[in-house]
Amino acid sequence: MAGGKATTLLDARTLLGAALRGICRLSVPALLLVSVAMVPVEPIQAQPRAGHSKAAVAPKPDAKPAKAAPRRQKSAEPARRAADAENTNGFNIDGRRVRVDVVKAETDLLGPDGRAPAVLILHGAHGLGDGSLFYPQAKALAERGINAFVVHYFDGIPQARKAAPTLHDERERVIAEAVSYVQKQAYVDGERIGVFGLSLGGFHALSLGSRDARIQAVVNVVGAMPSEVQRRGVHRMPPTLVLHGDRDATVPVRRAYELASLLGEIGAEHEVKIYKGQGHTFRGDAKEDSISRTVDFFERYLGGDRGLLDRELEIDIALAPVVPETETLPIRELTIADEALWAMAEHGTIQPGN
Repeated sequence: MAGGKATTLLDARTLLGAALRGICRLSVPALLLVSVAMVPVEPIQAQPRAGHSKAAVAPKPDAKPAKAAPRRQKSAEPARRAADAENTNGFNIDGRRVRVDVVKAETDLLGPDGRAPAVLILHGAHGLGDGSLFYPQAKALAERGINAFVVHYFDGIPQARKAAPTLHDERERVIAEAVSYVQKQAYVDGERIGVFGLSLGGFHALSLGSRDARIQAVVNVVGAMPSEVQRRGVHRMPPTLVLHGDRDATVPVRRAYELASLLGEIGAEHEVKIYKGQGHTFRGDAKEDSISRTVDFFERYLGGDRGLLDRELEIDIALAPVVPETETLPIRELTIADEALWAMAEHGTIQPGN
């Protein structure tokens, strides 16, 4: 038994020695490779090059897209109050209430029947904004004896994109209803209605004027005749004032010249003013001049002073030229006072003379 144990111990020692010798035979490079492989390595992140920002982190598949901040609309209330505009009851169309503000004509400029002409004011594709392009114009009209109605015609459009070209007819239906509403007001002379339109409002003012005989005068500011309306054919237009900027990038000034050419072709009375250096919105002196021109134009063609004619008839007759019976004048050169004078002469009240 003792010999067997010695043999077993010898074999174990022999095996251990062989293993140690095998380890010693490993080369130094091999040991180095083994040690390197056992060390954990941090991943290398690429650094952004100069002038380049880091790439955006891709959103998670279930992440909701970020919502853009809504465009904040400036309030038109200060401009409305400054113009002393009154809220009217407005009118309903298809169950929707359309707001209408009015700046009434100065009472001392009303006619004997207490009525005065009226002008509808139509805003552009962005609505009234802060009101600075519309309420001052309304106030200037009222100061010259013309009722001015600021129509919130977008109220009658249920769609979200209220200025979309495909909704032209829907908007025009609302505006036509607004004309009817204005005509019904007790202080309005329903036979003397004009329309002022800016940008999109100008397109509608021109379109409505071309087909609605109730419209007696139109002022178009940086708008144009809609192409679809031109394709249908334009055969009439009331007296029209065209105001445009030569640097308008939204509605190119060539559209104003095209409109002037169309008005000339159909024989419509018209005036055109192109403001140098002005864009789609008039500023400074150009804005003030446009307001003044608009008031003068409406006063001239809506006859803001006709209501005073009866009270001043004697003065008008005294100043009117007396035309001998042997002479004639073209009808377009005759005034109301001339016709009254001739009527008196025919009845023997006065004798026509030189």
